[in-house]
Amino acid sequence: MRFIRTAAGCLRNQQIHMLIRLTPDTPVFLVLIGCYRTYMNLIFPLFLLLLTATQVNARPSAAHGEHMHDGVSFSIDRDIVEHDLEVNEYGCGGYLRAGFIQTAMRTDDTEAAAAIGGNIGCHYRLNTHIKAHLGVYGVGDIGLNSHNDDNIHGDYFNRKKDSFLMLGEAFLTLSYGNFTARLGRQVVDSPHFDADDLRMVGNLFEAYMVDYKMNEQLTWGAGFIRESAGWGNGGNISHFIPIGEAMGGKNGSAWVSWLNYEDEQWSGKTWFYFIPDHLTILYAEFGYSGELSPEISYEIGVQYDWGQSVGNERLGDVEAHTLGGMASLSGYDFTFTAAYDKNFGDTGAVFSLGGGPFFAAMDDQTIDAAEGKDTQAFSLTAEYELIEDLNVGVAWGEFRAINKADYKVQEINYFFNYNWGDQLFAELMYAVVDDKNSSEDMDQIWFTLTYQY
Repeated sequence: MRFIRTAAGCLRNQQIHMLIRLTPDTPVFLVLIGCYRTYMNLIFPLFLLLLTATQVNARPSAAHGEHMHDGVSFSIDRDIVEHDLEVNEYGCGGYLRAGFIQTAMRTDDTEAAAAIGGNIGCHYRLNTHIKAHLGVYGVGDIGLNSHNDDNIHGDYFNRKKDSFLMLGEAFLTLSYGNFTARLGRQVVDSPHFDADDLRMVGNLFEAYMVDYKMNEQLTWGAGFIRESAGWGNGGNISHFIPIGEAMGGKNGSAWVSWLNYEDEQWSGKTWFYFIPDHLTILYAEFGYSGELSPEISYEIGVQYDWGQSVGNERLGDVEAHTLGGMASLSGYDFTFTAAYDKNFGDTGAVFSLGGGPFFAAMDDQTIDAAEGKDTQAFSLTAEYELIEDLNVGVAWGEFRAINKADYKVQEINYFFNYNWGDQLFAELMYAVVDDKNSSEDMDQIWFTLTYQY
């Protein structure tokens, strides 16, 4: 009865900002989602109850967390198109997460936030060729945050520093022979648009992608990405906004195509992006992995990233040519990684929605943050596996322009992550960012505990 009264109250309240357009046939549960802002204290506990009570009989909505190439942090990634589709007719999965973040600027107030959130996604297979998936994401204030919005960290909550609930995934998977398409709101994993799942809710995209598996090693695909939501979309985390706007321009979708190759030792990928009246991007990456002995392995990689403004240049003048390389050596529970990126363009490296593709990446800084001419970045990382699935490490990086007075920032990361099987993940990061040209130095610490089911 309480939920029926809640739905009726939402319908009467003209102040509610609805997420959906109501019709006479709108289901009651969609009405509840539409008025989530007013009744968050009712809906969000119900959402958390569903997360913990749902019986799972399918693959989780978010795949196993994997370390990034620089060893600094990990994120939950999924392939753009999955060929190993669930055999179950229907099922649900997701994650429940608790997190804390604090950023302290030497010349400004400290921002901090604590929250709990998660995702529940369910799929239904209509037949051997069509599968539907819906996923709800939410973040809730657990009552430990400041009453002053200026002191609440913006990476966790929506634009008003409030809790939120949103329909983050709603897509169809269509498969026929070697062709697979994924259409709608989904997780995307590409060099310049990716989940970057380091906060409560990673980046999500409305995308329409088709790929063709030529053989076991080679895949070709094309499509377009229309909108983005999540903590890295440059706007409101809880709303999908056009790609061009998310990147700092106006409107605009991204047309994309790609070619991926991977075997036991070699890997390669090329991606082409075209955002009308904004920019064109071409990215290529090649890698090789091998063994020096049964105990010691290595990995090397090279990358090239080209960006050029087009049309009305709504992102301003962009002329980027970035070349990078990395080398990693692993053995006896240690991993050492060195990475370097150099931009030869007149403007800085191309900006990304997500963590970005560049090898020399830290928790806060990447080469696309560096301003000035002929920017460059390099990093060194050392990681040690104390016991199985428990890793600690430190990374150091420097990001600068050819004229150090234009830009010179150094960053040190201390990190810890622990995986309990395939379900529970803990991450701790402490970053010290030292701007050599100003007093705006920063200390940042964040911790997340994620249960995946």
